[in-house]
Amino acid sequence: MGIDTNNEGQFVKAAYESLMKQYEQDQSVLLSHHGELSQSVISSIEESVESKVAELEIPKGPLKKIFFISVETLQNMLIHGHRNAEGHQYNFFILARNGEKINVVSANLVTNDSIPALEKQIDTINSFDDEKALKAYYLEHLENNTMSDKGGAGLGFITIGMKSGNKLKTEFQKINDTYSLFTLVSSVNLS
Repeated sequence: MGIDTNNEGQFVKAAYESLMKQYEQDQSVLLSHHGELSQSVISSIEESVESKVAELEIPKGPLKKIFFISVETLQNMLIHGHRNAEGHQYNFFILARNGEKINVVSANLVTNDSIPALEKQIDTINSFDDEKALKAYYLEHLENNTMSDKGGAGLGFITIGMKSGNKLKTEFQKINDTYSLFTLVSSVNLS
């Protein structure tokens, strides 16, 4: 991408603009948000997701999946997205249509030392080829894990993977010695 900056905010903005440019060329961007999140901002985005997806007149099953994944993704970014040293939480969210798929794209700051655990978690989720096996993993995870200090049991990515029905795509872009930008793409088939 060629972004040369140590400033997290500038880095995330440049990554957002670059990805938007790319998506606008080969996909139809339905909705995007760049900036800090709060419960009221998330509520507004959720309303926009619902109306934009409803306009597509897609079947109820995919529509519910897209909405669920969008809500789960936004909540994950708000709760688990890291804040930089100044207390800012930089992130973005894009909803785009690519042919017969809707891509839910999220990006937020993560600490560099949290990347191996995130990669391992996503790799484990993506290793399941059978929907029933992933559900069994979810139930096992639910039973055996305790709540984190932020109120989650590590189930967000698993539920997103289950609802998506496709492999989760991730990218980690190093910003500086402390932070990276974590991008997650979840796709939902429309048919």
